[in-house]
Amino acid sequence: MNVDLGNYLRRMRERIQPEEIGLATRGQRRVPGLRREEVAALAGVSQPYYTRLEQSQVPHASPSVLLSIARVLELSQDEQDYLLRIGTPAPSRQSREPVPDEVSPHTRVLVESLNDVAAAVLNHRCDILAWNPLYHRLIAPHLDVAAPGSPETRPNVIKLNFLDENVRGLYADWSLESLYNVSYLRYIAAGYRGDPRFAELVGDLAIQSPEFVRLWTSQHVANCTDGEKALDHPVVGRITLKYQTAALQDGHLLKLYFTDPGSPDEAALRLLGMDMEAERPGPP
Repeated sequence: MNVDLGNYLRRMRERIQPEEIGLATRGQRRVPGLRREEVAALAGVSQPYYTRLEQSQVPHASPSVLLSIARVLELSQDEQDYLLRIGTPAPSRQSREPVPDEVSPHTRVLVESLNDVAAAVLNHRCDILAWNPLYHRLIAPHLDVAAPGSPETRPNVIKLNFLDENVRGLYADWSLESLYNVSYLRYIAAGYRGDPRFAELVGDLAIQSPEFVRLWTSQHVANCTDGEKALDHPVVGRITLKYQTAALQDGHLLKLYFTDPGSPDEAALRLLGMDMEAERPGPP
């Protein structure tokens, strides 16, 4: 899955320009960003040791060393968390066993009861394990509403966004949405490096989407759990949604899409729900 300390350090080093952190530059540099010796000096570690880290000759480092390097490379909190997870020796990391892809009865009742919010339950690979009718209608009405119930037909959010033209066309800014998707997937991947199904997901996307490959190799990391996104929906037109992700007790994630009360977006989402109701067959 290309989730290793050396590649990540090198990519983060290359994006920092010397003048951004107050270093004087003389002449033309042959490599982008900081030099290895500059990172080592600023982080307080020896140059040979830092070089071995980047060349993956040393697969792990102490948290204090990693935090010093993170400070020099001006990593965000999400990027720092990711660095610690991929760079900390395995015995000090909590092992994560994949959670069974089953939605508890309580969670299913919760999702189905959310009539004014588009809701879905995802596993750590972003497979959709359950969705309510409004989420289905909002994101993937061209798929069978029962698709999440079977492993053979279960949609995956990342695959939908990269490989399904119907879903790609929903986003007002697909390039930004694709960046968020890959940044989040890489952030999560650090905790599931031993999961063969996660590796299979990344491999399938890499084979089928050059755009995914470009973003994956950029090593951008972010835990995108809340924010806004604009959709150009074929039924209700432009709608701006807020989203929030909540961790469930069983290890899955609850994804919610909602709107500001009293806004035109709320009216559009309500209209989508009414349209959904109108399509349901009445009693015989």
